[in-house]
Amino acid sequence: MINTLIVGLGNIGFQFDKNKISKQITHSSSVYNHKKFNLIGGVDKKSNILFKFEKIYGVPGFKNLKMSLKNLRPELIIFANQVDLKDIKFLLENKSVKFILFEKPFIKNKYEIKQIFKILKKKKIFFTINFQRNFSKSYINLMKNIKNGIIGNKIKTFCFYNKSFKTNATHFLNLISLYTKRLISSKKIDNSNNICLNYKNSDVYFFKVNENSYNNNSLIIFGDKGKIEITSRPEKCIIYKKKKDDTYKKYFLLKKLKTFNFPSDKIQKPVLDNIYEVMRKNKKLLFSEKHIYHYFKIMNKINLN
Repeated sequence: MINTLIVGLGNIGFQFDKNKISKQITHSSSVYNHKKFNLIGGVDKKSNILFKFEKIYGVPGFKNLKMSLKNLRPELIIFANQVDLKDIKFLLENKSVKFILFEKPFIKNKYEIKQIFKILKKKKIFFTINFQRNFSKSYINLMKNIKNGIIGNKIKTFCFYNKSFKTNATHFLNLISLYTKRLISSKKIDNSNNICLNYKNSDVYFFKVNENSYNNNSLIIFGDKGKIEITSRPEKCIIYKKKKDDTYKKYFLLKKLKTFNFPSDKIQKPVLDNIYEVMRKNKKLLFSEKHIYHYFKIMNKINLN
């Protein structure tokens, strides 16, 4: 089993499913319920949160990372907060940590990113960012099918997101990278956070919606032979294929070809499964250093909130 420490016991680290840990939405419940991982502790600044965490999971909590590393020997650290460079520097003297999972969006200035990666490479520590959909076999296969022409060519992609681009739109930004080719240019469409990314094989549009009371993250991908719609919460995909209209002979209809749902709970399991494969079976990391650098390159170009 892989001994795991969670740093940051906020919503995604601990809070979202603390009353029903079988849902496995947070990092704490996901690690606790996974047969290949062993939750050994948590780190948070707030005493009341540490108390609840210790009571539910029966493992020690610590006020800071330095203190936890003096008492525990984690192989995997999950930073469920936005990590600082000083946190990473604590690893210079640590020999047990082999892998770090950063919670998204993991946006830092160029200097910090370079320094963080330099330390991790020096220590030969694997690292990735928690874009869960990029670890999902269902999503990966769907994006491969798009790349292979399931809805034809001449692809145009429209992404709708609410709240922050960094928090919500980046989910789809990294999925899109599985079927798009080289990024040529990016530009703002207007004065709000609406942008167009021009890839070699597709134009991708991101539109920010004003409604924040419900989850409005969705993706529509058009090709010359059909389209694909993806919605979030519930995570659902509909694939349409083009067919001739029997009534109006010159025109075409879109016929629903396939509908399937993505799981809304246990969303961290594919990420942990892949981390285990990398650490114990020497398998390929699905969201690797190459993907991370590509992500930062695009984020630096578009420079949105």
